[in-house]
Amino acid sequence: MDIRRLVLWEGRYATYMSNDIFATVVEDQGDVMLELTSRALSGARVNALSLPYFRGTGQGVSSDANSEWWQGKESLYQAGGGYFTFSVDDGSSTDAYWTLRRYGTSEVGGGVWRCSEMDGGRFHLSKIDMLLPGHPAVYTAVRMENRSPSPLAASASWHTMLGYPAVETGAMIQTDARYFTAYAMASRESGAGRLRPGVLFDELRHAPLARGGNADAGYVPPPTGTYDYMIGKIPERESAGWVSVNSPRSQLMYFLLTPHKAESDDDFIFPNVDLTENWLGRMDSPWALYDGGVPNVMALTCGFNTGPKGTHNLLLGPGESRIAYIANGFASYDSPRLSMGFFSTEFTDDGVVFKRTKSWAFMPLDHGFSAIRKQARRVFSDEDE
Repeated sequence: MDIRRLVLWEGRYATYMSNDIFATVVEDQGDVMLELTSRALSGARVNALSLPYFRGTGQGVSSDANSEWWQGKESLYQAGGGYFTFSVDDGSSTDAYWTLRRYGTSEVGGGVWRCSEMDGGRFHLSKIDMLLPGHPAVYTAVRMENRSPSPLAASASWHTMLGYPAVETGAMIQTDARYFTAYAMASRESGAGRLRPGVLFDELRHAPLARGGNADAGYVPPPTGTYDYMIGKIPERESAGWVSVNSPRSQLMYFLLTPHKAESDDDFIFPNVDLTENWLGRMDSPWALYDGGVPNVMALTCGFNTGPKGTHNLLLGPGESRIAYIANGFASYDSPRLSMGFFSTEFTDDGVVFKRTKSWAFMPLDHGFSAIRKQARRVFSDEDE
């Protein structure tokens, strides 16, 4: 196990954490994960995350040499990777600079961890990222606290932006969510949608097309020049909500997980899975060099949220806090038959098994989030003292 601080760019710092099979890099600015790194069967170390060409490396838009290009799009200055967002009517954590408070090794599971925080005025966020020995995953706990004297309406979400080779033509997207709806693009977005907005469909493979007929939205096509945003409900009977991306040519599996059963009054449960399929479909800058230009980014964004964009479905009373848990896993598998997709996902005591008839692949995962729950109780209680 290893944990250390990195200097990335001028005034930009990050924390590197690794075990024998997996590594992650989390930047202070925005507390964005820049790397989820595992080793492919061919031997290469592969980052599952997409870091778009336009991601800024300065301390902020105002001090950037190309600041005029960013006007009106400041929130995309640090786009990409994996990140948590907490939004209220007059503010958001998206563009904030987080402060790293503590990091080191843990007696819980023998892992390494870091703790950061940001102050949003009326709200306060504390975040723990943790790696365990032998697990190809990073576990995250985020405590959301209302520090105002009145109730606080907010939205909370987690998003992970994936790129090549984790996402390539022929990759399969699967999830336990059902009853999806595609949404029309916002006024600030420019492009073409492949799916018909506002129509409920039960599974990704039955997605209605805008031009009629259906398509399998769980299959990554060759570039279609389209951009679609979807939300699906996590079934209440499930103990966890999840999304997986299986890249058969590279034999790589990405897995995003959140608990769907509360273990304490402080637990926050994400009700929805969301997917953004950008198959070279955004023609507004900075996705293109100029508005109406050629798209330069092909990526899949997976996440959990509390409702469609712009809705505030999380209500925190004065002084109330809630804790959300997320895990991002990424590993290779040596089972060629799984390249055709898997039929079932089984949660065992030691991890998650992906099955296709008699073929299977195993990913060691603490899907009960027991280790990071214990770590969060210790760290967050120390902060409160």
